[in-house]
Amino acid sequence: MSGTASVHPYRLRAALDPRLSDTVVARLLACGRLRERIDARLGRDGAPVDGGHAWLLADPDGAARRAGAVLHGRSLRGVLAGPAVAALVAAIGRDAHAFGLRHGAHVPPRDDHGDLARAVLHDGYACLGAWLDDAPEPLRRAVRLALPPGTPADGGPVDPALAGIAADIMALVADAVETEDA
Repeated sequence: MSGTASVHPYRLRAALDPRLSDTVVARLLACGRLRERIDARLGRDGAPVDGGHAWLLADPDGAARRAGAVLHGRSLRGVLAGPAVAALVAAIGRDAHAFGLRHGAHVPPRDDHGDLARAVLHDGYACLGAWLDDAPEPLRRAVRLALPPGTPADGGPVDPALAGIAADIMALVADAVETEDA
């Protein structure tokens, strides 16, 4: 999957002009004639990324939320009060919540520092970032451009505990997404 459609609007705005409105950015991203110019401006060569990762490029935020839900699956199981569950689902998404409940029991517990929703999102992006560190450069660049700036997936120091399990968790996410799409 290639093209500007997978670029997060904040990334394009930062590369071109921070004053651009949401409407203008959306029109630029939708314009096929500008694809090569925008790709060049963002440092992409326009070559298609390995098709085996279309699931990730289609929804990198969802993949990160699912990874975080798996990492905190044991804590998710402990949230039983209706309003607390509703708030958690609103923050991380129904799919990620259900995914974490199904698959998180086999992952060692992680500290959420009193804010489970924030921990799910932070650790999910950090897990995605740790996995991307071993991914081919075109895929790494494409996924990072599709995410909002400033997430833990942007790079930087990798949590050693995540580095050891990131590949397994992202494979679990990939299998689930591909099974859903089939």
